[in-house]
Amino acid sequence: MTKPDVALGWARGCAIVLALAILAAAPSHAADKLRIGKPEATGFDFTPVEVGIETGIFAKSNIEAESIAFGGAAREQQALIAGSIDVALGSGLEMAAIVKGAPEMAVAAMYGAPRNMCIIVLPNSQVKDVSQLRDKSIAVSGPGSLTAWVAKETSNRQGWGPDGVKLVGLGSLAGMTAQLFSGNVDASVDSTENAYLLQSQGRARILVSMGKIIPEFVTHVIFASNDLIGRNPDLLRRFLKAWFETIAFMNTHEEETLRITDKITGLTPEIAKTVYQEQMPMFSRDGRFDPKALAVVQRTFSDLKLLDHAPEMKTLYTEQYLPAR
Repeated sequence: MTKPDVALGWARGCAIVLALAILAAAPSHAADKLRIGKPEATGFDFTPVEVGIETGIFAKSNIEAESIAFGGAAREQQALIAGSIDVALGSGLEMAAIVKGAPEMAVAAMYGAPRNMCIIVLPNSQVKDVSQLRDKSIAVSGPGSLTAWVAKETSNRQGWGPDGVKLVGLGSLAGMTAQLFSGNVDASVDSTENAYLLQSQGRARILVSMGKIIPEFVTHVIFASNDLIGRNPDLLRRFLKAWFETIAFMNTHEEETLRITDKITGLTPEIAKTVYQEQMPMFSRDGRFDPKALAVVQRTFSDLKLLDHAPEMKTLYTEQYLPAR
């Protein structure tokens, strides 16, 4: 090897070493942390958060997602207002909070008709059909809750008016079912998951799915804090892109989805499969808001006396951070 060849080889070697040193010294881009709130821990309708985390879909979008469950929608809303979370998975009814000045915006429609809820009765109840609920007492979580509204709407759509059934506010799901088992109420609004579990145990009977009674609705919405929107809109865009990638994954990977979600819901394999097949079609694929469904949500504000006027719904949501069609 000639001296020029040796010199050239030495120079190339130095260049490679220098390039590696520069790469090693360059600061790595840490993933953006995002705190995602859920109103409760075990519902299948909120499991896309964990699916997105465990499959690496959020990480692929450079997001370090944290799932935070709360004991109810009210506590979750308080956390969003306080800045303790960045994004909240909530009900369409919570859009009323924006009218009242909550520093947030609905940024995606998440879940349509309320197939995640149903009305249950005792196995030996004389109520065999929804048409027999007139003047019956129904356990709900509270007078201004989504459970109260679906019970009222069931009465409305049977032609009895909102007072055709008697609502009994009992707070927690456990309290609602306890009063049903004690015979103090005739029926109870329940989550689909819990209803199937109780039915499999012979302790209750599913009377009707709320998805059949109310086919057009926005049961769940994704909210973002105004702080996140103003501070890091790119992070919000990446999150929503990853969210809908997660929904697409869940739709096409039933077995893998159930492997992840069964650890969260605690359901038996048979019930988990039934819940998956019933509820997956209700998840929005693109986050766009359906005007007809929003009109029903708007009516709930007055039905439950959440607002004293009907707001312009377009002021309560934005679609500008959603992935392009």
